[in-house]
Amino acid sequence: MINIIVAMDNNQLIGKEDSVNGLPWQNKEDLQHFKNTTIHQTILMGYNTYKAIGRPLPNRKTIIVCFEEFDDERVEVRTSLEDVLNEYKGSDETLYICGGASIYKQSLPYVDQLFISRIPGEHDGDAYFPDFMQYGFKLKEVIPHETFDLQIYSR
Repeated sequence: MINIIVAMDNNQLIGKEDSVNGLPWQNKEDLQHFKNTTIHQTILMGYNTYKAIGRPLPNRKTIIVCFEEFDDERVEVRTSLEDVLNEYKGSDETLYICGGASIYKQSLPYVDQLFISRIPGEHDGDAYFPDFMQYGFKLKEVIPHETFDLQIYSR
């Protein structure tokens, strides 16, 4: 199964280049949700998202998609997003796609579920989540949290 996990504001903003961790906000509750969902799972992200985080996240298998020369023995580096997605599409293992915007956009045709943390308000940033409704996703559940609502979409 292939899932996207993402936090976004009311305008589908997901990133801010000059922030500490690449996010336009500080939301501990959402970060804890991310950790609880992805712990002991396989996560995939682009090189820029990995740079923004600054290190591999503990207790996860991490795949970095990078088209330049990049070597980090702590993660698996791949040059073809499509190859990784095709491997996991037919697998029993779950893959969580964690960003950034380009990786999300390219992955949408392959994804089974979206886990969207809706952060209230409109924030400043420079990266947006692509339009996903055109891919046939339907809202299945909304789980309210104190500082965000978790929306789960599937198709």
